[in-house]
Amino acid sequence: MPLDTSKNNQKIPVNPGEVLFIGGKASTSMNILHEGSVRIETTLGDTSIVLYSLDGANLTPGIFALLEGTPYPYTIRAKTSCVISTYVMNQANAKKTLTSKVSVGVMAVRTLLKEIGELYKRVLSIKGLAAKFEQTMDNLGAVYYILNPSIFSDVSPGALITRDENIIDPVMRLIRNNLAGFQEHGGILPDKPTVNFLEEDHGEFFERNYSESIEWNDAEFHFIRKILSVNPKISQALFESDPSLLQSAAESYVKTYRELFEILIKETNELSEMMNTMFVGENALVEKFNLTLDLFNTGYSTIPSTVLLPITEWALKKSKSLLDEYKQIFGSPYASLGNNLDKLETKQTELTNKYGHELAAGKNKEESAQGSGTIHAGIDTKALKVELLNSASQILNYSQADPEAVKEFSTLMVKLKSFKNPLDPEPDNRKIRRTIAKTYWEVYKKSFTKWLQAGKQAPKAVELMLRYGYFDESLLDEGHIVELVGRLYQGGGNPSAPIHYGTDWLEKIYSREVPTSVDELGQTFFEKLKMDLKDSGIKSEKDIPPDYDTGDARLGSEISSMYEPNVRLTSGNIASHFPILTKYHITIPLEKCFVSKEDVEKALQYILGVDYTAFNREVIYRNEEIGIKNEFVQRSIIPDFILVPSIGPKIMMWQDLSVFRGAGSKESRGRICIPHFVTGDLKTFMLEAIAAFRWELCKNILGPDWNNVGIPSITADYTDYVQFYKKSKDLSPELKEKISSEFKRFRTDRDKFAYDYSMWIRYEAEGVQRVNRVVRSIFYRHIPFHKNIREKVSSQPAYAELHNRFKNIRTRQHKEFENKYKKYMDASGNLPKELYENLTFYEV
Repeated sequence: MPLDTSKNNQKIPVNPGEVLFIGGKASTSMNILHEGSVRIETTLGDTSIVLYSLDGANLTPGIFALLEGTPYPYTIRAKTSCVISTYVMNQANAKKTLTSKVSVGVMAVRTLLKEIGELYKRVLSIKGLAAKFEQTMDNLGAVYYILNPSIFSDVSPGALITRDENIIDPVMRLIRNNLAGFQEHGGILPDKPTVNFLEEDHGEFFERNYSESIEWNDAEFHFIRKILSVNPKISQALFESDPSLLQSAAESYVKTYRELFEILIKETNELSEMMNTMFVGENALVEKFNLTLDLFNTGYSTIPSTVLLPITEWALKKSKSLLDEYKQIFGSPYASLGNNLDKLETKQTELTNKYGHELAAGKNKEESAQGSGTIHAGIDTKALKVELLNSASQILNYSQADPEAVKEFSTLMVKLKSFKNPLDPEPDNRKIRRTIAKTYWEVYKKSFTKWLQAGKQAPKAVELMLRYGYFDESLLDEGHIVELVGRLYQGGGNPSAPIHYGTDWLEKIYSREVPTSVDELGQTFFEKLKMDLKDSGIKSEKDIPPDYDTGDARLGSEISSMYEPNVRLTSGNIASHFPILTKYHITIPLEKCFVSKEDVEKALQYILGVDYTAFNREVIYRNEEIGIKNEFVQRSIIPDFILVPSIGPKIMMWQDLSVFRGAGSKESRGRICIPHFVTGDLKTFMLEAIAAFRWELCKNILGPDWNNVGIPSITADYTDYVQFYKKSKDLSPELKEKISSEFKRFRTDRDKFAYDYSMWIRYEAEGVQRVNRVVRSIFYRHIPFHKNIREKVSSQPAYAELHNRFKNIRTRQHKEFENKYKKYMDASGNLPKELYENLTFYEV
């Protein structure tokens, strides 16, 4: 029986296990715990959980419900023998008591502080478990599709997967929609699933953030906690001088506790839903793998035992581990588990015993392949091992770097290699990596200069570093090194676009063939030099003393301003960034993520085959010989694509122009940096980079008018759409809600534009409608498809009116230019090339 609080000022002894106050009942008393401890527990749906315990004297259990004026959201039970006093009180009296009896008020606020801290820990543990479940289910769902690609009958091998909300089976719907997002964000599924794939975090492709943290407004909470943490005499005196501070603190803590409790309910419900999806019923994800094992056992599946059984073994072990964690958090096993997992364990045991010899043989074969010293792709691996032995020492000696820096560098490298995962984002690891990186880039610059001056000849270890970021042979598997060496001397081909290896680009900078890049703050080499020499009277680049404007100075500026930042940014994860290539970076086979000049060319031509105006801008054409003083004409100026020694899932649009002032600036090339190893779909990442290029170029060309809807442009019209889509008459309430939800994933308007641009090129160009009608109208006007695509989609109702409008506008513009250019024709009726190309641009 709960305590009877109708008697005032009573001091009651309570035995262990007895209930003091029942969840759902009204709070009618101020309670003070004198000795012992109580346990706070609650039931959320069908799930019971102990939230935390309150131990010791001078605590006020249940104060939250009293101050909020609501029923107890939890049950309070004696954990040990305890003594508690109760004072009959309502919400109003309780608030008065806090200010009239400061000692009681401080006791109440300190109790709330302790409860918030304990509740926060519990919420974090549930959130952490939910994040692990979500990542496990996403990865297992992808693996299930790889094992059974025929589950979606409308998807042919290698084709794009579209979302389908009409699939009845919730697991199949989740898998399909996840895979659609995975592809949209550049993810590449392996040909066959591996345990490594299951262990890795693919959240950037699944549109997930498997974060174990929670979002809540805690600024005021921490401020009051600091006040309470000072000397009690000082805080007591502060509250006595101004009791309203105490009341404000209590109100703030009540609000914070409620916010956390609501998060607790949400996270627990979401966890339960995920666990049901994973384990419960005939549609459960685990049951899908049971069926896969049944098909395998009966001979209807062609999946090799060496592929399938390690996957199902991992699924079994991971499930048990997560369920054990659930039991630790909630104090009891998951009640709704069912028997699907038991079935999986039984099948797994039987099949592992049955195919044990194949599994053992497969393992031995793999180990043998890893340890072999045979010729691979024409490379003598034994000789290669000898040549690359102690690569780090070879590189450091070659660079002739500062001995003291090298000594510290070597010590830290040894320490880093002792970690289980050198890329761990833990702060101490990050600090070590930052220190190593600083010396690494000094070594890189010195090595590059020496290599260039020696006629591009250097030890193989140095050449591998300059091209790929290689440094230490012990940080890579043998197969990785063989792959790097095999690619090192392959020709770059002859692409039509300006695509450069990083070393070729740095050589162009060194020889002043191209201007240096801006840094992360947008400063040029000249601007930084001008600041360094501010007392020397430099006003233009011509005034720079020759001693300061050397090839070495420009090279150093390029490496620190553009090269180093892009190696970091293209890695995709700043917290785990490390410029030296390691096996821990390699999440898919190295040969699959290697990017050649031909690969960039193919991806670029694919995009230009849809968006033929991607790099267009208006520039001024002059030809005074035939009377042309100023004519604006369209020109397509493809940016420089630079392959930097990096690995990751990001391509960076670094500059939309390379010259920012003076004649010819608008005709200068932009700069886009691509990692030499792309861990995802190159086309998808190129689309994002080109979308960013389009956006920034438009802003740069238009200046202050970039968002002026009176001057139509892609930036102005799209920004207007982002700001006012909720008021649009062309969008339904449901669609507005969907757009609002999607926009939360993006930090800037440019990011939102890049996502829609990717949908426009990949799907809308195929006639598959993935953007809303407002965006479609904007894009059809400013980002028209290539002529053959326009003709194909124009028959569809969604595009017909847009196509007619576009055709009418372009026809009128073409006619105007045609009439205008007649006076510039020569005797044969020919126009200058620039005018002819501009006229052709407006043809439909």
